[in-house]
Amino acid sequence: MGYLFIDIETFIDKELPESGLNPYLKTSKILSIAYNYYDEFHLTEKKIKNPTILKEWESSEKDILIKFYRFLKMKVEDDNFIKIVGFNQLKFDMSYLFARLIMNKIAEPEETYKMLYQRPHCIDLGQISQILSKNKYKEIFNVNQATANRFFGIPVRKGKGTDYTIYYVNKEYNKYIKAVYDEFVFELLYIHLRRHIYKKKTMVKDEKFKQKGLTDFK
Repeated sequence: MGYLFIDIETFIDKELPESGLNPYLKTSKILSIAYNYYDEFHLTEKKIKNPTILKEWESSEKDILIKFYRFLKMKVEDDNFIKIVGFNQLKFDMSYLFARLIMNKIAEPEETYKMLYQRPHCIDLGQISQILSKNKYKEIFNVNQATANRFFGIPVRKGKGTDYTIYYVNKEYNKYIKAVYDEFVFELLYIHLRRHIYKKKTMVKDEKFKQKGLTDFK
């Protein structure tokens, strides 16, 4: 019943800026895949570690996709209750990753779909973070990761998403890796969100008891 936290960074072509979001363009590619697997039923702060980072510039996009897919397949086949966790990963990371796996012919589409979507349980922290929003339309508009982090006092990475491409083009790989580490705080955010939701549920339950005159009920 483990957790697999993931985060990918993509190349943003100056001439084709949509390449950073659309995985099917001619210059689209993944620059790095950061991930952490925890064989834990109940994840706590003490268990958190630095993620593994697969880097395109050390080999190729296809090579890092092969390495990640082998790891993913091994964990999914070994853990029937594995949970894939990320921030906005259902809209971006997973869909982009799925497309690049198919484009690079890493595995058959049927198997790739099964490993990414069908068998794992997916937890999108971006969608869950809606409960933190004060916007009356919060069912429609997600809060971003920076807002969610600040709510719980979690450090926020400085800079923009385009910084990764700049570091990559300039071969400033140390800055690139530091940015990945600074952004990869998904475990901590998940733990805080889980506690926040549980606390809200407990408060609602206590309020119901009070309304029924059951203040001493345990």
